[in-house]
Amino acid sequence: MTEARAPWALMALLCAVFVALGLCIAGIGPALPEFARVAGIDVSGMGVVYSALFAGFLATQVTATVLLERTGTRVVILWALSVLAAGTVGLALATSLATLLAASAVLGMGYGFSTISINLVASRLMTHRPALVVNLINALYGVGSVVGPVVTSVLLRAGGQARWVPAIGGVAAFCLLPWAWRVLPHDARARLTEAAPVRLRGALTLPLVLIGLLVFMYGGVESGFSGWAPTYLERTLGVSPATAALAMSVYWLSYLAGRVLSTVLAFRIGPSAVLGGSLAVLLAGGLVLVSSVGHGGGTWLALVLLGGATGPIYPSMFGLVTQRFADRSAFAVSAVSSIGCGGSMLLPWLMGLTLPVGNGRLLAAVPLLLAIGMLTAYRLASPRAQTS
Repeated sequence: MTEARAPWALMALLCAVFVALGLCIAGIGPALPEFARVAGIDVSGMGVVYSALFAGFLATQVTATVLLERTGTRVVILWALSVLAAGTVGLALATSLATLLAASAVLGMGYGFSTISINLVASRLMTHRPALVVNLINALYGVGSVVGPVVTSVLLRAGGQARWVPAIGGVAAFCLLPWAWRVLPHDARARLTEAAPVRLRGALTLPLVLIGLLVFMYGGVESGFSGWAPTYLERTLGVSPATAALAMSVYWLSYLAGRVLSTVLAFRIGPSAVLGGSLAVLLAGGLVLVSSVGHGGGTWLALVLLGGATGPIYPSMFGLVTQRFADRSAFAVSAVSSIGCGGSMLLPWLMGLTLPVGNGRLLAAVPLLLAIGMLTAYRLASPRAQTS
């Protein structure tokens, strides 16, 4: 009976970790004004927190293969949860811009190693349907993203500080270590073929570069807009920080719904169609946002549309890449992820700089511009466009 239960216990652990990860990342945006006061700079410059976070994440893309090959997923996950907790607590205790950036980079490393190794373990749980488990745990990330803003709102209304919310997720992940120690597989001596280095077959092709650019711009929507949205709501609607944080739970709830719906639709119509439909909804959300600056109803509708469209894009993109580049899928996924990580490092910082311009109107236009760019890249990367 113990062996029969083991896969389900392991799956439950992976889901719990992804809830904690979602809480950590979604808790950063509402805390940006507090981080700005700690750093002693204007809030519009605090996009560097995301730059540092995804710089740490990018570092894991380079080193994960070596660590997974030499130590196995068990050691990497146990270590990653500890690093994640250290980074989030560091954010809460930081006293200067330098310590904020250092803590954010550490958080990014813990986040990166956790997602890579946990997705690898999840893909092995049901070898006949690996995508089911991977999609399930990634949907649970959305649950944590909904919980994070709610906790922030409650904490702010009670007179607390938003900067402690990511630490709540980090400490929760750290508390999972004893459970992880019990149920994680002992694979230190097993050769991880999924993580083995891939010999490149030629240079990057144009379709692959275009999909990479799509993911680059996606980083500005998911990391950039979701991070700056609470501050944007405060400035354009005049709401309190607690209300702005609670509004983000609507965005993340829509994000979760979109990701769950896309999981179902991907089996019926394929990842390419899901990706195209998501980009069309993203465009609609961008149009609503830019036309409703300062208007509550339109802004809330834009949050729902942008959240629902953003959720399916990343998993659909991976399905599309592995489908179109089946002969070198590992290299293709790695290349696209690396290009996309650059967008998460750069675009949130640039978006923050637009915050003071036009009382938020320029920032409101950014999701629309990124949606147009993503749709263009998607169309140009299609097989029909390449053969015409």
